Amino acid sequence: MKKRLLDTATVLLDKFVNRYHDCEGFWAIGVLYTHCFSIGEFSLTFDLLNSNSFINDEFLKNVNNKFSSYLDDYLAIHKKKREDLIEAVIKIAFDKDHKISADTLYGDYFQVRVILVDSYTRTFSRYNDGYCVAHTHWIKRRNYIDSLPIEDHSLIGNYNFSLSLSPKSLEITDVLFNIPKVL
Repeated sequence: MKKRLLDTATVLLDKFVNRYHDCEGFWAIGVLYTHCFSIGEFSLTFDLLNSNSFINDEFLKNVNNKFSSYLDDYLAIHKKKREDLIEAVIKIAFDKDHKISADTLYGDYFQVRVILVDSYTRTFSRYNDGYCVAHTHWIKRRNYIDSLPIEDHSLIGNYNFSLSLSPKSLEITDVLFNIPKVL
């Protein structure tokens, strides 16, 4: 069962951060970041065992229900049920204030954590991080670039950034999730 739940956590994480997980043609993480700006929350927890999460926010409720459904599908593949879990959450935090990565030209840092806890209280978790921009900011930037003469396009956005960024440790990024530091 251990490997199966760890595999389930891995697949859920990949589904959540994958560039092919889109919302109306935009990367879903960027759309979620835009939504976080509009509600003033930059750390969210999706409770996949509770379909009543985010009852007052239709967008977040739909995201929660979508991944709750994915959880059911992946548990069924491994012949498990949601009753085998006491906790199943996806946490995401965005570093809007640049607490983690102060010098970045390629967006704001984010981290996603998937945590599954079985009935024996064993915890199975995976995390991933990256950089993103709220999709509305991207649209503005894209419209600006498109308004320039074609000769100027090569001058904008032609930076050579390292594609492999060093992952941040969970201890360092706990500040994004408002987890107090234990001394």
